[in-house]
Amino acid sequence: AGGVRDVTLDVRAGEILGLAGLVGAGRTELARVLFGVTPADSGEICLEGRPVTIRSPQEAVARGIAYVPEDRRRHGVILEMSVAANMTMAIHRRLFPGAWLRFGAERRLALELIRDLDVRTAGPDAPGTSLSGGNQQKVALARWLAAQPKLLILDEPTQGVDVGAKSEIHKIIRRLAREGLAVLMISSDLPEVLGMSDRVAVMRGGTIAAMLPGRSDAHDVMAAALGQASNQVG
Repeated sequence: AGGVRDVTLDVRAGEILGLAGLVGAGRTELARVLFGVTPADSGEICLEGRPVTIRSPQEAVARGIAYVPEDRRRHGVILEMSVAANMTMAIHRRLFPGAWLRFGAERRLALELIRDLDVRTAGPDAPGTSLSGGNQQKVALARWLAAQPKLLILDEPTQGVDVGAKSEIHKIIRRLAREGLAVLMISSDLPEVLGMSDRVAVMRGGTIAAMLPGRSDAHDVMAAALGQASNQVG
């Protein structure tokens, strides 16, 4: 589906698996298949050892998969909505059974997440427009953490944020993995991939060209991405 083929990939609980590759290698397409945006036309997705069918993002969410896409403007924070509403969007049914709006519950959860992720905001009622890029990204993360997923897919999680926010987001991602979440992190920032990942999958032409240990040499990752021979790439 979407130019992705013959991908064999396992992401383990408590691990950050980095997904490297050049633009057009199929990394975002793979994320979209796993999240049910572009359902796979063949193959099998297993979650916790059991095969699952994911035909839509709703099914993905129900299975415990969360996806923070690269295009935050379109799919991330809704700037006109409050910080609290953005954070609880993925779990509205759970927070508001029978469609009753329980704003107290929403605010309490939002306050907890603001504190937990150190979101710099005037408070849960502040509009999304008032947030910096780094804090918008934290809110996009918070929305999914509220849903308590098993697998978190991050596409370019620190693109366009400043250095300080970047290191804070890295800390959050590392902590989530330590707490047992499986993290699949797509990034074009090679130092980020190498510094954050336990293992690095390199994509080329819609398939996995190599699987390397985290902290591998950047030259080996680039060689695999470009399809060049390298001593380390297997």
